[in-house]
Amino acid sequence: MAKVKCSRCAYLNESGAARCRRCGTALPSISFEEGVVAPPDRPAPAREESFQFKRGQVINTRYTVLDMIGRGGMGCIYKVHDNVLGEDLALKTLLPQYVADKTVIDRFLNEARITRRLTHPNIVRVHDIGTTGKGIFISMEYVEGESLRVLLRKYGPGERVPVRQVLHIIDQLCLALDYAHQYTVHRDIKPENIMITENNQIKLMDFGISKLMNNQLVTSASVVMGTPYYMSPEQHRDTHNVDARADIYSMGVVMYEMLTGNIPTGIPKPASQVLREIPPALDEIVAKCIDPNRDKRFKTAGDLRRAILPIIEMLDEGKNIQKTLARRRLSHPAGALSPVRTLAIGAAAMVVLAAAGFSLYFFEKMNAGDAATERAAIVNLHSGQQERFALLQSLATSLEPAAAGAAGAAGAGLRQTQWSARGKELWNQALAAARDGNETAIALAENALQHYMAVLMNPPGMAFVPAGPVTVDGITAYEPGFFIDMMEVTLGQFAAFTEQVEGGWQVIHELGDAMTTHPEHPACYVSWFDAQAYAAWKGCQLPSRRQWERAAHGEAVVSPEYPWGTEWKAGAANVESGYSHPPKSFIEDVAWSGCFDMTGNVAEWTSSLVVRDASQGAPYFGDMLHVCGGSFTQKRPLTISVHYYYEDRLPDLGFRCVRPVPITQDAVDALLKERG
Repeated sequence: MAKVKCSRCAYLNESGAARCRRCGTALPSISFEEGVVAPPDRPAPAREESFQFKRGQVINTRYTVLDMIGRGGMGCIYKVHDNVLGEDLALKTLLPQYVADKTVIDRFLNEARITRRLTHPNIVRVHDIGTTGKGIFISMEYVEGESLRVLLRKYGPGERVPVRQVLHIIDQLCLALDYAHQYTVHRDIKPENIMITENNQIKLMDFGISKLMNNQLVTSASVVMGTPYYMSPEQHRDTHNVDARADIYSMGVVMYEMLTGNIPTGIPKPASQVLREIPPALDEIVAKCIDPNRDKRFKTAGDLRRAILPIIEMLDEGKNIQKTLARRRLSHPAGALSPVRTLAIGAAAMVVLAAAGFSLYFFEKMNAGDAATERAAIVNLHSGQQERFALLQSLATSLEPAAAGAAGAAGAGLRQTQWSARGKELWNQALAAARDGNETAIALAENALQHYMAVLMNPPGMAFVPAGPVTVDGITAYEPGFFIDMMEVTLGQFAAFTEQVEGGWQVIHELGDAMTTHPEHPACYVSWFDAQAYAAWKGCQLPSRRQWERAAHGEAVVSPEYPWGTEWKAGAANVESGYSHPPKSFIEDVAWSGCFDMTGNVAEWTSSLVVRDASQGAPYFGDMLHVCGGSFTQKRPLTISVHYYYEDRLPDLGFRCVRPVPITQDAVDALLKERG
């Protein structure tokens, strides 16, 4: 196999590597067919002569190539005409360099073997497996239409897929999966694998990492397969007993993304709070799909379909969904859903509010002394905001005195005193805004309660980043508050995880050596899965890109470029030195939030998937994530991210964790109970 020499240290790397295994420097990319070298971080152009097949070429005397319609890192998809059957098909090929890789071949052929068993109008059918002088291919149904990912990219800021179309897509996916689950688990449900035909029929494709119900050899506990954001918690844990409920989880994520335009990470709002036209009844359905405890999810795709069908019927008949459901609950109290349901998404929290009965429920919870004054504050808010504000008032009655007591206790730190005072200030602002009917009342109240929660949580070694704006790629958004590690996770800390986590955690030898020789240095040679597993073990999660940048430059106290200003300052951060240092070695590299080494030392994983549009060239399959911060090999402003595959392990790539500050009844009750 060809080797690629690093321009910096002259180390010979395997072809296809993105960065030097020794020093982490970006490597040039090489086209397999042509040997054309492209500059680092800029892919070679997709010229027709570099494709496996050309337009008009006849494959195996049967398939005439009409066009190349898709291209990824491992293969291409062609539209061809079957000269025997007289119809157009899709031909999925594997690039020649992967033909000798048994793992890749097994996965590729696994898709054909599994999908050939499946005959359903909502599943792209596979016809045959073939070989040619340039590799192997699968012939399958050609779908005239577009993927759900392409559809989602057509919606601009503030625009969303209509609710009725969302439910149509989920309805047909349920039909497909209810049938497929008799034989297999898909394991990779995501917008890229959902096709929408020209007549609005939904077709599920790409069963390449499926697990046959009767085949225990396809996957094992040591292999993680899927796309990070859409994967269920049990897939992240590498379990060998993933079942149909993993696909239910993924469908819930896809449903939330279609409804809101966002993937449910961090502390996501219920969909009905993002857009008023979304029926709140859908919040509980989404919540049940993405419950981290799979025993609490819908058991089958058929169960999920039965839950959405009444909403579809009411939408089609023009009925008021919430009033109709409220009447049904009164008629059938035994089957009623709880008014507040809270669930963790990984280590995050999502508040799910049922529409009926909230105002009465929370007004009754207020104490008589302050109730009249605070109740008057929400009269001028619209009904949806009144319900939310009533919940926040209820939480404030218990949080405010607890936070004040903790801040005034012996041994309390200065930051707890400051958070408590700031929380009180924000709460008074929220009450004033509510009395004026100002919609900022909700955000102010949530910010106040997060300050109270911060006083009580106060996790060691973490900085509290209050809610506020952050600008990422030119788009400013509001980010809820959270805690974040002040320093990067060290090799010693990661070593403790590998030893103490149930069942142990296997690492590559480079990481194992580093843990032994430099435990005080930041973790390196960790994949996204390594970092995610550590974070889950600590009861935390990886930061989203917005969270990371909010902590790094969100307030822009000096400059969004670097902590000290707009110009680079030599020696202020560990950049381009060739090796890492223990965290906090460069005292000028400290962000406004109190986090060290965000400009240098090691770059850091985030939980944010890279999103690309069709204008950026070759098809993208959702398997790259944003990595933020500079490192000892590269200098980068705080506002710039790079993209890595989630299996990448590099000497200058580490991570830090975040901990959400959930504003839910269950979270508050648990925290107050813990505090005694």
